[in-house]
Amino acid sequence: MNYVLFGLIGMIILMIMVFNRLWVGASLIFVGFFGYAYINGFTKSLIMVSMESYTQVGSYSFAVVVLFTFMGTVLAGTGMADDLFKTADAWLGSIRGGIAIATLAACGVFAAVCGSSTASALTMSKAAFPEMKKLNYDERLSAATISAGGTIGILIPPSIGFIMYGLITENSIAKLFMAGLVPGITQVLFYMVTVWIVLKIHPDWAPDNSNRKLPLKEKIRSLKGTWSMIVLIIVIMGGLYGGIFTATEAGAVGAVTSVLLALFSKKLTKKNFMSVSIDTAKTTGMVVFMLTGAYIFTRFLTVTRLPERMSEMAQKYAHSELVLILAICLLYIILGMFLDIYAIIILSIPILYPTIVAAGMNPIWFGVLMVRLMEVGMISPPYGVNLFVTSSATGVPLNKMYRGSIPFLIADALHIAMLIAFPQVALCLVK
Repeated sequence: MNYVLFGLIGMIILMIMVFNRLWVGASLIFVGFFGYAYINGFTKSLIMVSMESYTQVGSYSFAVVVLFTFMGTVLAGTGMADDLFKTADAWLGSIRGGIAIATLAACGVFAAVCGSSTASALTMSKAAFPEMKKLNYDERLSAATISAGGTIGILIPPSIGFIMYGLITENSIAKLFMAGLVPGITQVLFYMVTVWIVLKIHPDWAPDNSNRKLPLKEKIRSLKGTWSMIVLIIVIMGGLYGGIFTATEAGAVGAVTSVLLALFSKKLTKKNFMSVSIDTAKTTGMVVFMLTGAYIFTRFLTVTRLPERMSEMAQKYAHSELVLILAICLLYIILGMFLDIYAIIILSIPILYPTIVAAGMNPIWFGVLMVRLMEVGMISPPYGVNLFVTSSATGVPLNKMYRGSIPFLIADALHIAMLIAFPQVALCLVK
């Protein structure tokens, strides 16, 4: 059998398994192991699986996954995000739509210490939605704002998406973190402008909050609850940008600092520390399993030469770099509607990354674009993951979520167009 065709059959079998909700990690290992065994023999396949499992997951750089996951879980589990929203509300809550804008600001800052889209959406659903409901915000605006704001969690560093992309493609995780910072900030600004425009068109969707204006003294006092997060962001991003430590060392510093800050603010108890540790173990275990499967499946694809053949076809039939980029954009948005970000990275990168490199695109820029595209899928009807998460957490019907997400999807399209037209938006901080 033609090995390229065999690799394609393996991809199809894997997609069928994943879309039928089988464990992604198990599916990758199953197809990768038996596919490699068919070509090179059962014994060599066993050796390959054992070597890949130990070598890749036991590497020093993999510790970054555990460390940043622990840091984000500590901050989410100790209620620091609630203080963040209260501070943003104190400064922005007096303008029309101010709580929605404050939610986006809080999502942006929380993303800088969390790295998870669903965690951001769930946290802000608990912190912001009850307040918006009390003030009679339209549910379409309030729930969609939280859902869209949650997606920022995988773009602003530290991002588990960037970590996985960096580990699989062997690109610098620190450079990916720096590349995601400016696009993440501009995404927050695009969303804030979107809320402002929506309320210009539908002023009845949010009340006039001028009577909620606080004196400057109260606003400054509200900063007391957010100083710990600001310290953490400065330590991590300052250390990375200044070249003081690597991404793995930044994760270690962030994990230790988050625990010390939580202890200092008396928000970390024995009970929630155990809960944080268990949640970290669950998330890390899932990522380890999926990454192990990704390495095994990639070895299988490599021996079939499918990625090499796909790269040659893309260069032959994609008449320009723009056509290739637009095709990839469409693919990632569609995948983002149905699959988890981790599954998308693991399934797509072994095939697409060689094509991107062969086309001469900057791999750091592509990593940012890829994560940004998956964010769009997470709030795209009918199966956007964040829409379901926020709907479940807030009780807002999905049909309202769908209508409310449309303005944010338009903002996403404009933001992605900016990233494609001006790659330096992502690369300006990369040394």
